[in-house]
Amino acid sequence: MIKNSEGIEIPLYIISEIKKNEGYLGQLDSLGDGDHGINMSKGMTIALKNILADGTHEMTAGFEYIKEALLEYVGGSMGPLYGMMFLGFIRASKGKEEINSFVMASMLNGAVSNIETITDARVGDKSLLDSLVPAAAAFSESIQVDQDFEKGLRAMAEASQRGLESTRNLKANIGRSVRLGDKTLGHLDAGAASCNIILNALSKSVIGIERGVWHATLSQ
Repeated sequence: MIKNSEGIEIPLYIISEIKKNEGYLGQLDSLGDGDHGINMSKGMTIALKNILADGTHEMTAGFEYIKEALLEYVGGSMGPLYGMMFLGFIRASKGKEEINSFVMASMLNGAVSNIETITDARVGDKSLLDSLVPAAAAFSESIQVDQDFEKGLRAMAEASQRGLESTRNLKANIGRSVRLGDKTLGHLDAGAASCNIILNALSKSVIGIERGVWHATLSQ
């Protein structure tokens, strides 16, 4: 069982994975401003500093610090988009003692709904939604079949990866990349990639805690 009050390892692992992939995200953003990796890593570094200063062990509180830092320090449209994503995580988990499959489904679906209130982007437009939407749907569909939390998390991660890969064959239909037209074909979307990293970290950390695996071994 994952207790919200002891789930700080989940946001901490998300932070560490984004920071670790700063260079990769910057490379993917080479057609744009090239600063997606730097900005995401900066936001996560500040979130980590604030979490450690607070000393909280709660998962939801950790997400609060991530949301605030990304809103303040990630430029362009990505800050608000990720702010809304983590707000979905926060609203669904706040006040919940246990983070189970039903709470997780609400977190993911809430993230999608929140983002869709501030953008016209939809699946197929080459954005983070190409990773998030299929991931949320795959998780909900999986747990409806057999209520297996771990299977649902794995289905989520796999769908997110497929969604990311799909952006390689898409032309940007929204945001600054629209001006590049066909030049965006053949390139993975940086936003979908950072979303994929977040969702994979979410899946791995929750599975690791469920299994009693220490945080330090979650990436193995």
